[in-house]
Amino acid sequence: MSYNQQPYNPAYQNPYPQQQYQGQGPPPPGFNMGGQQNQSNQGGAYFAPPPPMHGGMFNQMENGQQGGGGDNADGKYSFQFSDKTIRAAFVRKVFSLVFIMLCIVAAVTVVPWVHDPTMKMVRRNTALYLGSYVIFFVTYLSLVCCEGVRRKFPANLIVTGIFTLATSVMTMVISAHHDANVVLLALAICIGCTLSIIAFASQTKFDLTAHMGYIFIISMCFMMFGLVVVVCSMFFRIKFLIMIYALGGALIMMLYLFLDIQMMMGGKKYEISPEDYIFAAVQIFIDIVQMFWYLLTLFGSR
Repeated sequence: MSYNQQPYNPAYQNPYPQQQYQGQGPPPPGFNMGGQQNQSNQGGAYFAPPPPMHGGMFNQMENGQQGGGGDNADGKYSFQFSDKTIRAAFVRKVFSLVFIMLCIVAAVTVVPWVHDPTMKMVRRNTALYLGSYVIFFVTYLSLVCCEGVRRKFPANLIVTGIFTLATSVMTMVISAHHDANVVLLALAICIGCTLSIIAFASQTKFDLTAHMGYIFIISMCFMMFGLVVVVCSMFFRIKFLIMIYALGGALIMMLYLFLDIQMMMGGKKYEISPEDYIFAAVQIFIDIVQMFWYLLTLFGSR
């Protein structure tokens, strides 16, 4: 045999010399007897490899734990995604979608200003605005109210694309009825307010989501005031009343933007699920666009 031991005794006798292991059984597997039985191992005792780990041990290692938790019981070095990682990826996805949607709106809106026949056609064609408004309203309700639409890929992206194009056409028509300096002024104020609100809502400890009741009351009062303005505009035109309505609408859209940003960031009383990235992007997008619309109305129309 390879270990220079006595051959196996068919009479089931102990093949190991009794004088070397008095009162003991056979040596453990892999034990080096004085370096004579295995010439290749001169370092003394050769220990057998540890037994394979159980499946539950691998689960503990993947969760950042080993044994009873040890020094890594909090899962600091976990291979799994934490809530903060998922939320950060969700925020990046939402902001990326909002940026793309706003770029599409800007590209469509600028077309009449660089092509004069398009400007004349847009100003004369009222059906273009009405048709785009119907598409805007239907797609918006589909994305906001139907969970299966906004979460099912690729239907959610298709409906979001149609919604973005409809909003772009509406913005193009509204902007075409204003002077260029008014459009640029409203755009500059909208960009400044949007960036400021995003920065403030991301850093402040004030939780606006805990005051939903007040926001609902303000929204209902603004809606009733809007109905009064619409009815009054049918009989006589009061420019000062329209300016108040536009200013109130712009401020409420800023409030909505603050609320939606906090709900997207998470960590508040109410937050948006990471699965509803389409819903969050649509809400933030429409807040910014409507803020721009109200600012255009505030600074005057033809």
